[in-house]
Amino acid sequence: MALTEDQMNQRSKSIGGSDVPAILGISPFKSAGDVFVEKTQRVEQVTNSAMEAGHKLEPAVIDWAMDRLQVRHKSWSSANVRRTKYLSSEGRQVPAHANLDFMFLTPKVGRCGLEAKTTSVPYGWGEQGTDEVPPHILAQCLWQAMVAELNIVYVGVLIADRGFHMRMYEIDPEQYEEECEDIVQRVVSFWNDNVMEDKEPEDTYPTIDTLNKIVRTPNKSTEVKEDDVQSWLQAKDELKLARDKEKLCREKVLNQMKDAEEGQCSLGRMTYFEYERKGYTVEPTKYRQIKFKKKGPTHE
Repeated sequence: MALTEDQMNQRSKSIGGSDVPAILGISPFKSAGDVFVEKTQRVEQVTNSAMEAGHKLEPAVIDWAMDRLQVRHKSWSSANVRRTKYLSSEGRQVPAHANLDFMFLTPKVGRCGLEAKTTSVPYGWGEQGTDEVPPHILAQCLWQAMVAELNIVYVGVLIADRGFHMRMYEIDPEQYEEECEDIVQRVVSFWNDNVMEDKEPEDTYPTIDTLNKIVRTPNKSTEVKEDDVQSWLQAKDELKLARDKEKLCREKVLNQMKDAEEGQCSLGRMTYFEYERKGYTVEPTKYRQIKFKKKGPTHE
């Protein structure tokens, strides 16, 4: 389910399972720089179509997974469970939280967590019934296990790749004691050395998606590094030159094709077919665009 504004505010005060892969540098979606911005600045909650689909399909994946597990004796169960805890490493702590898709208790296993995933990327998912899940999913589940004190974390995933495939995985945290210690140590360092000190992590930057979500202060101005501005302007010039060169090369090739729809050479085959694009109406929206205006000459 989509997080409320209050839940988003709570998340900024601690580290959650989805933050951990980014801090470790193994997330395919965001970086440690993104997490730093989300924890130290006000950002808007923005969802995309993939996130919306995941929220809608989550209950169905949970139902399928519980049927697959055939859990007949539960003493308690609930969806959308939040747990908090302080995790420690080398005398320092980090406030941690876990937002579990589903949690249940059984007399035989004890505390069990269930993660419901949807993806169109089949890579990284191993044989069903094992713990062979993508590294960022494993890190997230281990974090949740530590925070919520889970004995087992199940992962039910709907993979949309040339059809729909449902798979089930099982992660035993006891098999990953060294990995858990390393995760806590690195996250504790990130929280205390970066977030608490308001010091950006080195060698990583927030993505443009995260930067676009920062709540800006109207009419506020600040200093930026001249070298970085110069590098950006140079990159823009190089990009324009590359685009101009590509356009010229494309025109040369198309000119050689005359009235043909196909051109061939030893490298392969090029086509220039006509396609129809469906009409649509763009809804009004707000957006930000970065621009640079060069200073004029100074007269003394």
